[in-house]
Amino acid sequence: MNIREKPNRLYLRVSDRDKGRITALAKDCGLSAAEYIRRRALDYKPGMVLPDAFFALFEKLDALTEKPFSPEVNAAALALMSDMEKLIAPGEETQWPPQASGR
Repeated sequence: MNIREKPNRLYLRVSDRDKGRITALAKDCGLSAAEYIRRRALDYKPGMVLPDAFFALFEKLDALTEKPFSPEVNAAALALMSDMEKLIAPGEETQWPPQASGR
């Protein structure tokens, strides 16, 4: 969409704190602040753009799945999952479900 297809403007006032948060959230989603606000207002929830480090960790986790199961492989996989979680949701802790094998 170009500017001619969007002839109307909306203005809003926000605190410095809110502006910083909106700008950071928009950046995480790979959007401008205006596009982020527009999408959120229209009930679209843009997803975060994952950092390259996430994909590097994911490749390591995938490589672990090729190895035979062992306590060491399991520990390495859980450590990688923890690192991935920290990239996706810093400060939040996920409770992973128990393993299907029951070990």
